[in-house]
Amino acid sequence: MTDNDKHEIDLDVFFEDAMEPTPELDDALMARILADAGEVSASRQVIPAPRQQKPKGWLRRLLEPLGGLQGMAAVGVCTVLGVTVGYTGTDSLQSIPGVGDIVATISGDPLDDFSYGSIASFNDFLAEG
Repeated sequence: MTDNDKHEIDLDVFFEDAMEPTPELDDALMARILADAGEVSASRQVIPAPRQQKPKGWLRRLLEPLGGLQGMAAVGVCTVLGVTVGYTGTDSLQSIPGVGDIVATISGDPLDDFSYGSIASFNDFLAEG
């Protein structure tokens, strides 16, 4: 037997089997299959009744576009933090461990080293107009 013979399949046998008619099902078996299929499709077509929803209150309707209660809580926390940081200033924040190094690197006037031609400071530049 050569390599070509190993890979060749006698397709005539398969075609002969395909040409034979399929056996007929018994009427009782077909009736049971259709009855089971009808039960399964009927159980899948049951539509649950919609649940009644409570009407939304005026406060919920007011807060909904703003993200609801969670969104308003986040805005409140950020507001309190911003007012606290703005009121205490950088001097008080430097006493907090870990935050002092961050505040020290970003504090100060970023325009201290400003120079534009013969104008020595940023304030002189604004006054020059």
